[in-house]
Parts: sequence; C-alpha cells; structure tokens
Amino acid sequence: MGKRVIESPIPFVLRKVFMEKITGGLTIKGENFEKSLFFSQGDICFARTNILQERLGEVLFKIGKIDKTQFWDIHKLISGQKERLGQVLVLNNFISQKDLFYGLIYQVRVIALSTFALTSGEWEFSPTLPELPEDSKFKIELPGIFVEGVPRFKSLPLFRSNFAKRLLQTKPVSAEIGSFLKDEDVDVYKALSSRSGVPAERAAEELGLADEVLWQKLALFFLLNILEFVATSVPRAPSQDQEALLALYESMKARDLDYYELFDLNNSATFNQIKETYYQYAKKYHPDRLGEASNPELREKANFVFARINKAFEVLSDEGKRREYDMKGYKEIQKTEKTTENLVEKANLYYRKAKTLYSQQRFRETASLMEESIRNDPNKASYYLLLGLAQSNIPNLRRVAEKNFQKVIELEPWNPEPYAALGLLFQYEKMERRAENFFRKALAIDPEHELAKKRLAEILGPGKKQSVLSMFQKKK
Repeated sequence: MGKRVIESPIPFVLRKVFMEKITGGLTIKGENFEKSLFFSQGDICFARTNILQERLGEVLFKIGKIDKTQFWDIHKLISGQKERLGQVLVLNNFISQKDLFYGLIYQVRVIALSTFALTSGEWEFSPTLPELPEDSKFKIELPGIFVEGVPRFKSLPLFRSNFAKRLLQTKPVSAEIGSFLKDEDVDVYKALSSRSGVPAERAAEELGLADEVLWQKLALFFLLNILEFVATSVPRAPSQDQEALLALYESMKARDLDYYELFDLNNSATFNQIKETYYQYAKKYHPDRLGEASNPELREKANFVFARINKAFEVLSDEGKRREYDMKGYKEIQKTEKTTENLVEKANLYYRKAKTLYSQQRFRETASLMEESIRNDPNKASYYLLLGLAQSNIPNLRRVAEKNFQKVIELEPWNPEPYAALGLLFQYEKMERRAENFFRKALAIDPEHELAKKRLAEILGPGKKQSVLSMFQKKK
C-alpha cells in the first residue's frame, strides 16, 4: 500500500502537511482499523474512521450530547435511512444542529489525536480531496493538534534513537506559532536556543529535565518546525535536482511566478496536464528527496518551493478557483493574500503583548489590545477568550465578556476553557445555578479540568462533592 507507520510515524506526515500547507487526504490502514484525515491548505477539514469508539454516536454519548437510551436507539433510527447519522439525529430531535456541529468537530479531533498513538499499519497520501459534505467541513489548525498529541506519541523512543546524536538547531518563532506554546514550553525553548549546536542527547542533562519530558518538548518543537536536528556528516555536493530546486527558488524570490508559468503550461492546459506536471514536480522537488541529512537552509528553501507548488496545484485543479484566478489574475490574488497575512501577523503581535499585560493584571490595557487583534483577525477563538478573561476582571464589562466567551464556544465548541470562564463569571455574579451548569459543561469535555472540578465542588458543598464529581470520571 504505502509507507509503514512504524518507520514513518503519522505525526511526521502531519508536520509536512502543516509546513507545506498541503491539500489532500491521508489514509491509514491496519489489521483492524482504517482512518482518513483530509486537509485544506495545511488545516484538517474532515476525518473518517471505522473504529467504534471514534464513531459519531459514541462521541456524542461520551461528551453528553445524547443519553444512554438515545445511544442504544441509534441503530433503529438509521435502519433504511439514506441521510448521514448526524442529520438523522437532528431530524429526530435527539440533538440540535449546534450540538451536531460540536460533536463532529470533537470527533475529527479525536481521530486526529488517535494517530499519535499508532505504531502499526500503513499509510498513503493523495494530493486530491474527495467530495466532502459542505456542512461537515472544518478548519482545525495542526499546531493545536501537535500540542495535545505529543503526550500520546507512542513512537517517541524511535524519535529519540533517530535524533539523539544530532545537533540541535532552533529557528525563529512566529507570533502565530508562539500563541500555541505554554509558558513552560517557551522557557524550555529559550534554554534550547542558547544551546544550538549541542547534541540532543546532552540537552536533558544540561537543562535538568527528565529525559522523557525533554524529548516530548523536542518532538513538539520539531513538529511545529521551530527546531531541526542537524547531522554532523560532511555535506555532499548538490545533485542536479537540488541545483534545479535552488534555481526555481531564486526565480520565485526574484519575481512572482504566475501559476501557469510555474508549471510551464499555458492557461488552456487540461486538468490531466496540470495533474501530470504536479506529480513530476512532486517527484523532483519534494523536500523528502533531500534526505534526512540535508542542510537546514536547503530544506527551508525546498519547503518554500513545494508550498508554492502545492498552492498552484490547489488553485489550477479546482474549476471554481481556477476560474476566479483566470479572471482576477495572479498579482491581484497575491495582493489580497499578502494583505491578509500582514493583518494576521499584526493581530498575533497584539495578542502576545496582551498576554504579558494580562499576567501583570493590567486588564483594561489587555482588553484594548485584544480588541485591536480581533479587528485585524476576527476568527481566532484564543483572541476572544483572552478579551473575555480581561473583561471579566472589569465589573462594568462582564456582560460584554459573556458575549466573547460565547463567541469562543461558537468557534471552538470542543474547548472547555470558555465554559469554565463563563462558570467563573457567573460565580462572581452570585448566579450559582448558571455557574454550575457551565462548570459541568467544561467537565463534560475535559473530566480532569482542575478549575472546573474545584469550583463545582465549592458550589455543591462537601456533602455532595464526591457523588456528583464521580459522574465526570473517565469511563474505562
């Protein structure tokens, strides 16, 4: 079929998808399972599985959207139905459309995170997407999956054995990537930055970290593409393909190449001609062809080139996107994309500054900066969350904070933090019944959420603490 998971773990595949902003489908098959992840420009947009515990009905039951009776009635509902399970549940009033959306996103994340634990099976990647239902397409960023997935990474010993002797080389961290890192991650990364050129196996001793903790951090930084492992072997002279890669890179840097020009095709090229050229370029320019010991600068250039090749194929292979491209022209589309990128970067810069201000309890300044962030990039849940947290500490803005937490839930319904934040907000306002409801919702998503458990116990009192909290324990 394709590559073996034990030799090429799935997180490494996800890293390439993220770095090169790839669109396509990844299928993983094993003795008793088959999973598929689908990507659009480097983000997860859909997933499928045949694992019972990862199917939609199981997921909805696990997160409390349907009860046990409804769960056992599912097979009766779908018997003879042509509609997808989610729509059948909505039509029969088992769940709302909003709960279905929440459950589908939660399911996609469960499937994606489960791939970190795989040590068997084979995988293959297709550069084209199948036809996906519009109401089930999502945009789930891979850095967030990396942060949650690394603690489950079963191939960590393989990762360690491959890279222990290599030299660490850190890279600059963009504001966007920095927003996914916890404070402890930032501290470790700063310590590693002062040790570039040190063998990876020595870093644990020098930093005073447990070996497993360090290698989890190294795996995370590697997946986020802010850390490389450099081989100590003497570099070889570039091959003909590498020379062609460098020449194409220089052409791209010297001037913006039209997508047709990049593929050396005219604008009347057929889909088959475009696809054939893409496959030829993939064989010739894919970063994997450089080998593991390639120098980091060359690999960066290869990533840049192949990301542009993928973007060209994504546009020219889609009838609608190609028509828009032909009408607007390359320069107009590039101008729009660059403007958007600048606004996103500006929003991230404000966000980073606001996090520092929030830690200093300068809440009004935090709120002001976060409003600017949202004006520049209005679709980032983490921005609304920080804005709401700052406003929660300003009594006359707590009503506005509630709206911002609801916006976070709308954007990331799988995230327990806005529910916990709403619980705190209503607890401050002495509205304990509403606070209890939101703490329960946070715990339905994350049964180990410490703040939600603590605050719910305070509301319920000592007599009820144990019996009520037990319902949130993970099922064995």
